Amino acid sequence: MKSLAASIDPPLPAASEATIVLALGGFRLDLAAGELHGPNGELAALRRQALAVLLALGREAGRVVTKDRLMAAVWPGVVVGEGSLTQAVADIRRVLGDPHHRLVSNVARRGYMLCAEVTPAASPPPAAPVLSIAVMPLKPEGMPAEERWLADALHGELITEVSRLIGSLVIARDTMVSYQDRVADPRQVARELGVRHVVRGSLRLEGERYRLNLALVDGQSGAQCWADIFVAERRALPLALGEFATQVERALQAELYRAAVRRQGPLLQPPSDAEDLAMRAFALWFRGCRRGHVLEALPLLQQAVALDADCARAWAGLAFMHAIAYAQGWAGTRPQVQAQVDEAVSQLDRLDRDGHYTDQAKFIALFLRGQEQAMRVQAEAWCERHPRPTAFGSLGAVLLMQGEFDAAVESLQRALRLSPRDPIRADWQHRLAMAHLAAGRLELAHDWSQRAEGSSPGLAWPPIRVAALTLQGRLDEAGRAWGPQDQRPAAELAQAIDRLLPGSGPRWRQARARLEQGLSLAAAA
Repeated sequence: MKSLAASIDPPLPAASEATIVLALGGFRLDLAAGELHGPNGELAALRRQALAVLLALGREAGRVVTKDRLMAAVWPGVVVGEGSLTQAVADIRRVLGDPHHRLVSNVARRGYMLCAEVTPAASPPPAAPVLSIAVMPLKPEGMPAEERWLADALHGELITEVSRLIGSLVIARDTMVSYQDRVADPRQVARELGVRHVVRGSLRLEGERYRLNLALVDGQSGAQCWADIFVAERRALPLALGEFATQVERALQAELYRAAVRRQGPLLQPPSDAEDLAMRAFALWFRGCRRGHVLEALPLLQQAVALDADCARAWAGLAFMHAIAYAQGWAGTRPQVQAQVDEAVSQLDRLDRDGHYTDQAKFIALFLRGQEQAMRVQAEAWCERHPRPTAFGSLGAVLLMQGEFDAAVESLQRALRLSPRDPIRADWQHRLAMAHLAAGRLELAHDWSQRAEGSSPGLAWPPIRVAALTLQGRLDEAGRAWGPQDQRPAAELAQAIDRLLPGSGPRWRQARARLEQGLSLAAAA
């Protein structure tokens, strides 16, 4: 099976090793001769396995080489522990005088990358991958010495979360700590580490709150693409570092997609490859859950998989956006969408069997078939493997269908806490409104429904707020709240409820009956 890393970062074409020499500080790595020469031209004292690792990295300089590939190349047919590779890399860094990992970089959850200059000068270095990021250590400000560990811990959590982004190249924390307490130009950092974007920030203590200031910088121009502030209670942050980092990563993810597309040019410019097409589609999605955005993104994703059947990002987008388009009544029939999602599941299972987006596509396929118990099993496993906002939102949806309204509220609120600005947040808010309506909490149902409609106006969701007012006997208010968008034919509204709120359990059927009763009374008033 082809690995996801190989599908996103294919090996460089075979280079003419007779003409390529890599400059590594004062050293020169001759790929054709298989030799490392010191500053005075002497052969460097590097043991055989370490030299073999360096040559393997050199043949793909500027690209990530996974640990598995390195071990297979250097120790073929021999069972060795990962410690042998770690020791070889340590020997390379020692000989090259690279204590800060600027020449041999760790890439989180992927492997190693050699950052070198190619001679002759006419041979340009490989372009950095589109989603390549270095997260600088966070600068602690106004913090007592005994709490400064939080800045280091949050830095590590943030790198872990960003590295979950499919197809991303994220420089590992043990490389980035070399920039601790240094004032470094982001352009220099990007050149040294071979990345397109640099994230920098500070963690400041202000009274009883921590404030995280974060900025995304273009590694080529040095221009700041985006900046934001995130706030957490001082007493809660040590216990919720992971959730806080997830919240930050979800906001940063949208900006990374937008920045990557801006760097490649306007959307009208012809795309260059499958990854480019998929990135443009996700950039459209992150503009908001709107009919135009989704319908414009779908053809880009279809073109992407036609160009490259190994583009996992595109398959993930197809499954998700086909489901959104169907649920909202924008495009597709159930059989059509089921077939398209099934194909995406098959491809993602091949490319990234245990990945977050594979779990998401499998849940969507079960949702479209109404297989409630299988949905629950899948959602629970997904939350355990990948505690991501969409996983908790999906678990909340199936708990709602099974009549476990309080548990659904807890899971949906967790999704919103982890990703309060997510384009799909209106879906979670509508389901929260429905859970409160089903449990008889009509004021909360009204409030969450209003909030959902403010998040993404014009979606096909029924006006739960109107039903909540009616069921409280507030018919005049319900009549005034019944807007043009709500005044749809009864058959159309029933179809929307079936698509968005399916389910067969007795408690759920009672909840839907209450919703339909409230809407019927409001329409007749």
